[in-house]
Amino acid sequence: MLVMQLLLYRGEDFDSNFYYQSGIDIDHSFFLLQKGKRTLFVSRMNEAAARKNFRGSIVVYRDPMETLSSRLKGRTVSVDEFSLSMRMAGRLGKFCKLREAGEELRAERVKKEPGEVRNIRKAAEQTREIIDSLDFKKAKTELDVKRQILVETARRGLEPAFEPIVATGKNTSFPHHSSTGKKLASIVLVDCGVKYKHYCSDLTRCFILDGDRNKESRYEMLRNIFHEIIDELPSLEKGRDVAGYADRLMKKSGLPEMIHSVGHGLGLEVHERPALSGRSEDNISGCTMAMEPAFYLKSYGMRFEETIYFDGKKARIL
Repeated sequence: MLVMQLLLYRGEDFDSNFYYQSGIDIDHSFFLLQKGKRTLFVSRMNEAAARKNFRGSIVVYRDPMETLSSRLKGRTVSVDEFSLSMRMAGRLGKFCKLREAGEELRAERVKKEPGEVRNIRKAAEQTREIIDSLDFKKAKTELDVKRQILVETARRGLEPAFEPIVATGKNTSFPHHSSTGKKLASIVLVDCGVKYKHYCSDLTRCFILDGDRNKESRYEMLRNIFHEIIDELPSLEKGRDVAGYADRLMKKSGLPEMIHSVGHGLGLEVHERPALSGRSEDNISGCTMAMEPAFYLKSYGMRFEETIYFDGKKARIL
């Protein structure tokens, strides 16, 4: 553990650092770690769920600030300020000194444990099956395809890791296009992922509906570039090394320069470290990543993306 005294808050929404440190996801709760002692502060409404699922001591509060003040008054406490509102930080700051530790906490999550890799693999497998289930004969528009993704995700008892991206025709030129009622054209790009036990996947596929050989050839180039990148990972060390190698492959293939990073880390969040940008000093060993070589023209764009794990010796598709 990076800090001796850590206080994390889970409000209305899921919080990655809270879940990673506490092992539980209960709204409006505080997790306190003091010299190895784990304590969860919850409202009366959440007491039963906490006692069933939390490993550690449980304190039921009426006024959380009053309860925390009795434990933390005059002390220095590490927090993740990203998860605290200004109001919450102000109230805590009246009785204890806050030390920002968010970056340290995010760094602790970079390398994945075997159980985390298994969850991400399961999420990736489910996403691949969802994409394979798409029926373009029953879909007329981008929104129709997006609806198929969401319905199949829900049918499997899963949640989307992010809002699915479905783009067709010229809309594929925009990496983060918001799906519309545009009728399906020659090419359809699908970018989606699901959460499995809170862990995310991220995959992208392009479908050439009219058999355009030029588009099919360029898509095959992207797939080959993807495989060349993951085959080369054992000789690369940092995010910037991956970015540089991908850029050289794109140039060698005669494809346009990428307008976004070749990939990103993922885990409890769909975008986390390691960064795979040209300046990134993040080490890639032991990490799960989404690798997504892509190009974007005025008339259309293409992206191929898989979720992978690199153990330091070999990269494999999850």
